[in-house]
Amino acid sequence: MVVFAAFGVHGAEQNPVLIEINPEAGVNARAYLLKEIAQVKAPGMMKEALENFSMGFSPSIGAVKRESGQRLASKLKSISWLPATAEIRFPDTVFIKRVGQEVSQDSLGVLYHDYIKERAGNHSFEIREFKVRGLGLYPMGEIDLSVRPRRNREIKGRVSLSADVRVDGVSHGKVSMTGYVDLYDRVVCATRNLSRGEILAPKDLCLKRINVSKIPDNYLTRLDSLVGMRLKQSLASNGFFRENMVEDSPLINRGDNVVLVARKGNMRIVATGVADQEGRLGDQIQVNNLTTNRVVSGRISGPKTVDVFF
Repeated sequence: MVVFAAFGVHGAEQNPVLIEINPEAGVNARAYLLKEIAQVKAPGMMKEALENFSMGFSPSIGAVKRESGQRLASKLKSISWLPATAEIRFPDTVFIKRVGQEVSQDSLGVLYHDYIKERAGNHSFEIREFKVRGLGLYPMGEIDLSVRPRRNREIKGRVSLSADVRVDGVSHGKVSMTGYVDLYDRVVCATRNLSRGEILAPKDLCLKRINVSKIPDNYLTRLDSLVGMRLKQSLASNGFFRENMVEDSPLINRGDNVVLVARKGNMRIVATGVADQEGRLGDQIQVNNLTTNRVVSGRISGPKTVDVFF
């Protein structure tokens, strides 16, 4: 330990100034102050002024800087208002480390989970293969993490998020988070093997909890939306239904006996016929008029009823 001291100034013994520099110190800001590397004994406001005196630039966060104790002491002795009687004690070498803090992967996992939960609604979900990139050391202070808005609002399958990192309101870059989100929903499924053309009944349908992350978005979730519909393709037992797999059941099937209704002004003529085509409400089909034995065209207006054009 080396000592700088000067004597002979009147009053020095009553109000001594002593600065003792530590051999090791941890600092936080870009520039470090005397109070971070030394103990200061001084009268009144001089103590505060000395403690807040800037001694130099800090190393990068997490790094260690080697300083000469002699240089630091010389810088203090150059202060014009420092009493000549001040005593400065210092080691040959001072090691200064800029301290920092980490953002834990667990805290980012919670941030990721909360983001997905907020957008998943009533769906249950599971997150796997969670990874973080871009983590580093940050200055000491209050850390705030905020997820950046995403253009792609999909929250199933592979989901990537970015979060801004701020310390005491100052930006310190971003971190990237990725994970695979298994999103679950109650989906309408078949209770048995179903063939193309079958009209669906309640007994043919059930709801099952399915991971919808790997299936098309047009799956169906309401049983009542399928009852009475006609299947456009075969479906195995436990298979799930999609919108494009069903169609409205025809009101009239080919070969059905139908009522033909022709209107002209106040006149209404009714006849019977046999449908040559199937159709739903509003469809135009051809019908064989049994009275005239001619094929006529008409529009389905109700169950077994066709309005004839003439």
